[in-house]
Amino acid sequence: MVNPGGSSQPPPVGAGSLSWKRCAGCGGKIADRFLLYTMDSYWHSRCLKCSCCQAQLGEIGTSCYTKSGMILCRNDYIR
Repeated sequence: MVNPGGSSQPPPVGAGSLSWKRCAGCGGKIADRFLLYTMDSYWHSRCLKCSCCQAQLGEIGTSCYTKSGMILCRNDYIR
């Protein structure tokens, strides 16, 4: 995920690292094979959703947008 105006690269994670990442959406440990990183936080792919339409952003593209602290899909950002 890309966060315009913010850091788009997550901090490095060492190979074989046992440190679990916490999801910013649900607070749970991320043990999934894939995780998302935006707004300086990690997310389960099912938890990163558009604040307006609730679309799962990991499924609809490779970008997300922020405005007034909300995470938005492209369509809602443009609107």
